[in-house]
Amino acid sequence: MTGNNMPKISIVIVNWNGKEYIRQCLRSIIASNYPKDKLEIIVVDNASNDGSDQIIAREFPEVTLIRNEQNLGFCEANNIGIRHSKGDIIVLLNNDTFVHNEWLNEIVKIINDPHVGIIGCKLLHPDGKIIQSCGCKELFPGYWIHIAAGLTINEFRMEEEFEVDYVCGAAMAVKRELFDKIGLLDSKFFSYVEDVDICYRARSAGYKVIIAPKAIVYHYGSASWKKFPLKRFLLDYRNRFFFIYKNYPKKLLKYVLGYPIKFTLVALRNFLRKETVTQKIASRLPREEASILKHMLKEYILNTFFFILSLIMAPYYIKKFYGHGGNDVVHH
Repeated sequence: MTGNNMPKISIVIVNWNGKEYIRQCLRSIIASNYPKDKLEIIVVDNASNDGSDQIIAREFPEVTLIRNEQNLGFCEANNIGIRHSKGDIIVLLNNDTFVHNEWLNEIVKIINDPHVGIIGCKLLHPDGKIIQSCGCKELFPGYWIHIAAGLTINEFRMEEEFEVDYVCGAAMAVKRELFDKIGLLDSKFFSYVEDVDICYRARSAGYKVIIAPKAIVYHYGSASWKKFPLKRFLLDYRNRFFFIYKNYPKKLLKYVLGYPIKFTLVALRNFLRKETVTQKIASRLPREEASILKHMLKEYILNTFFFILSLIMAPYYIKKFYGHGGNDVVHH
């Protein structure tokens, strides 16, 4: 595919207090081997107070900066960027990422397939050695795993694209025609699980969700939520409930009754087999066994607690957010 035939790509980045990461993210995108006249970079700042928006305005004049007066959440901020974009392909990218210089070319190789609607990338930890995600697979309602998470790049050598249930929203390419057909991100999610929801809606509309394993993105992970870890857990479990309530309510009872049992059994099985992501990563890095077990126990307790809390608060959130429906449609 020659430069003139390359599709216009719009990259939308939501920034919220990303001073530590935003320079590296934008510099890596600008250094990508993709025609600059076919590339649009939009940063939507969610009322940062760390000066990161000033860094963008001052150091990256080629970037379109949109400043929100308040934090509208990850979903709505992305929607604002999508509405302002002009590309045929829209890439949603987290601010705590940096990219391989060929990542966009690898995405473009697959996106022309008319059956493909969403493409995810191979997400690596910043050291470039350990895989964070190669898409997601749903095991049972409300529970999905990141494919190849915790493995090294040598242990998972898949190079051909493959179909998945969902892709991680940290780096996700979406055809504009898909947004036109099924609507934008559901802003009610605010943050977390919105990627699962958009992929589910895409597959329901007849589109494939694909991983391009040669499209490599390095991701620090939940950088904006480091100061608010408990809120992250609450949003995660609240939104799992919402996702099922919204998309397949007939499975809601299975989720409420079955999730804690299945989650415990899967967690125990993976622990005994040393197949948890924490164990996989720890086995490749120097770390004391006691600290590993302590970390895993803490994660299990938090997951269980916030699952229960999400059920207690569910009637309130349903009344607040699901009194009316409808998704935006974007045109250009």
